[in-house]
Amino acid sequence: MTAVVVAVLDRDDWGANTDVIIVADDRKRRLVWVPRDLWSPAIGDRVNRAFALGGNDLLLRCLAELRFPCSGALTLRRSATEAALARAAVTVPLRERLDFWYPSEPTRPIEDGRKAIAFSPPAERLEGERIHQWIGARTAIGRGGSDLHRCDRQQVFVRALLGQGFDFAGALADPALWRRGGTDPLPVLAQVTADWRMLTFRDVRNATIDGKAVLLRAGRLRGLARRLLR
Repeated sequence: MTAVVVAVLDRDDWGANTDVIIVADDRKRRLVWVPRDLWSPAIGDRVNRAFALGGNDLLLRCLAELRFPCSGALTLRRSATEAALARAAVTVPLRERLDFWYPSEPTRPIEDGRKAIAFSPPAERLEGERIHQWIGARTAIGRGGSDLHRCDRQQVFVRALLGQGFDFAGALADPALWRRGGTDPLPVLAQVTADWRMLTFRDVRNATIDGKAVLLRAGRLRGLARRLLR
């Protein structure tokens, strides 16, 4: 097995959700963004709760159940990625203007206060808070928005970083801010380059389970969906 997963917590707390989940496969030279709202029958919740409930071991088990088998995992606290990106600056292309509601403070719920932000074509310079707005905003103004669109923007950003030779090792500077599970994922992650294929897993459909808006994986989960949604 050559695939590993890297996940980033949405708060600087080991009990937080994994806001970003990316499966890296060095055999296929591919990065797959797994939507954080994907429903995991193993835990009866969204897959982004797996790490908080059982660490990297449970995250790996949930991903395997959802047909994303990985041999190793790397999970980082938010402050690890913030420190790594503190001096990052990239320009990303844009075909159309994007308008979002964004939390008034990046780490607080949007319900506690929000502000309007916009990204305008033909390109945007991302640095500082604008990086976190680009990779994190999901509440579109005047149009439908979803976690899938957010994943797409993250790919644009990651490819731009790789293209300029950004050193992702900065995220590992403080060993207290990251944890590994399974086989060591770092050798696979070290091979990632800008020419790797990047995609968002989209074989999903919307559902509501236990009052939560979630995504169900198509295929073998259709039977589960019918039972839960009766």
